[in-house]
Amino acid sequence: MPEQVDGEERGTSRRSVLRTTGALLAGLALGAGAGGTAAAVGAPAPAPGVRGSFGAPGYAWRATGPRARSGATAAGVVFALVSHDGRPLPGRRVRFSLSAFQTARPSIWLEVSEGLKSAVPHGYLDLDTHTDGTVVLDPWLRHGAVPTAAVGTRPVLRAQLVGAEAILASTRLDVLSAP
Repeated sequence: MPEQVDGEERGTSRRSVLRTTGALLAGLALGAGAGGTAAAVGAPAPAPGVRGSFGAPGYAWRATGPRARSGATAAGVVFALVSHDGRPLPGRRVRFSLSAFQTARPSIWLEVSEGLKSAVPHGYLDLDTHTDGTVVLDPWLRHGAVPTAAVGTRPVLRAQLVGAEAILASTRLDVLSAP
């Protein structure tokens, strides 16, 4: 109801202002509480026809033995990014992430050590595709002495364009019992 001043209705009512302010504050609180989801709503989708694939539907390595050091390279993982007509897409930033990283970490992880004194295990890593549209993950992907079965997880490696929500490709990663 508008305010009454000298018997005349004037301006916007206090109730209307409070209702509008309450709705704005609720929207701000929702956006702040939603974490990355709120920020990702306006993220661009991958370009139409962009496809990504890993070189194999699943990768497996034997667990490093008790004498071998944990953190051995998990070799052979190659990701390729191509356009709708099969041309390689160089220089595109791709985020690689491991599902259930905290659980899978004794078995497999991405290691980032550039400029650091010691290696730091991570659950995700952003890398740019090479001139042939590929990314070789060997320098960063590591595995340890604990089989994935022992930690009760079968981690999945996912690839998506940075700034986009759609997953381009995913593949299983397994660390098997040592022979």
